[in-house]
Amino acid sequence: MDLAIIPRFITKKFFPDETNQIHANILFTSILVIVAIVFWQNNHVYWSAIPHLCIFQKILNVPCPGCGVTRSVFAIAGGDVSSAWKFNPAGLFLFIYFLAQIPLRITALKFNTLEAHISHIGRIGNKCIISILFLAWMLKLTQ
Repeated sequence: MDLAIIPRFITKKFFPDETNQIHANILFTSILVIVAIVFWQNNHVYWSAIPHLCIFQKILNVPCPGCGVTRSVFAIAGGDVSSAWKFNPAGLFLFIYFLAQIPLRITALKFNTLEAHISHIGRIGNKCIISILFLAWMLKLTQ
């Protein structure tokens, strides 16, 4: 889940090294995601009011692995961990993963010698999040 949405021409201005551009992009994107979630939560956009729209479920009549993740993340931001777990347990791990990206990517930018290790940690984290999504989905389907 290494989300990187900052346009490359922006990161290129501040970080000439391509590897640092990637780490900076993931860092700034993670900060934006966390700030947006907290901002929306604090401005009374209630996670329970988010409409459920899943094309996967409409077509196959089965919820997709990501169903409930958005509501779960908003519930976590509001401090309601039990509701977050009910919406989708993977949301809790995804939120923690976004938070963990901030110190990891700062470390990668500050210490170039650790860049390979942090990239490896990121890849392991991605695989863990995807595995948790599918595990939560399988458990939901058996209920």
